[in-house]
Amino acid sequence: MDEWQESLYGSRFAADYDLRAFGGPPDSDTQEAVTFLSGLLPGPGGRLLELGSGTGRLLVPLAERAFDVQGVELSPEMVARMRDKPGAEGIPVLVGDMSTFSLDARFDIVLLAYNTLFSLLTQERQVQCLERAAAHLEPDGQLVLECYAPYPMTKLPPKNVLTYSLTPDEVVLMPTLHDQVAQTIEVNVVALREDGIRLFPSRVRYAWPPEIDLMARLAGLTLRERWADWTREPFGPSSDGHVSVYAASASVD
Repeated sequence: MDEWQESLYGSRFAADYDLRAFGGPPDSDTQEAVTFLSGLLPGPGGRLLELGSGTGRLLVPLAERAFDVQGVELSPEMVARMRDKPGAEGIPVLVGDMSTFSLDARFDIVLLAYNTLFSLLTQERQVQCLERAAAHLEPDGQLVLECYAPYPMTKLPPKNVLTYSLTPDEVVLMPTLHDQVAQTIEVNVVALREDGIRLFPSRVRYAWPPEIDLMARLAGLTLRERWADWTREPFGPSSDGHVSVYAASASVD
């Protein structure tokens, strides 16, 4: 993928993103995330901005709980998919880059869920995104990040092909290229069916939790709490991911 375009992800994944990524609604991860976020928001009317809001997997159920939600999403296809969902009609979404966006509004929570930060392919752009997030927080607002913990990546070879699924109707293969120095992984999921072949390309730059904490510091944010998942399981060396909550450094100090 020498000529990688970020828009490829949305255009290829949007049609069945919820099903492929989460098994379709309702899924336990979505329900747990909505419960967690609802507990942080200051009651009905609390304001939340999701960066990389995708198909509205989290925005729609949060709006149903009477929270004031907005999104920023690079992919028009993802936004169109969200608009097809009941209850999504009135949710404002800015189609744009989450590392450079600007809104005339402040929020109680800015959210980057499901590894969205890693879709920005340089450390510089990841810091810029966190700076934009911090700039849109209320003085006592919080940034919430959900990311996988990249510890298993140390075992991923530079080139690899995994059999992701195998059924009588479909074979899904996952070729990967891993650059440990750049902390990047390129994937092009290949779905083989009788009616043809579909390709689902993606590319990420992962970051370790201490690096994310430092990038957040550069954006004026300090870690307040970190959990292994949305159910507040303790985070530790064997955790597959983390949900981290940051606040403005002045409010923590």
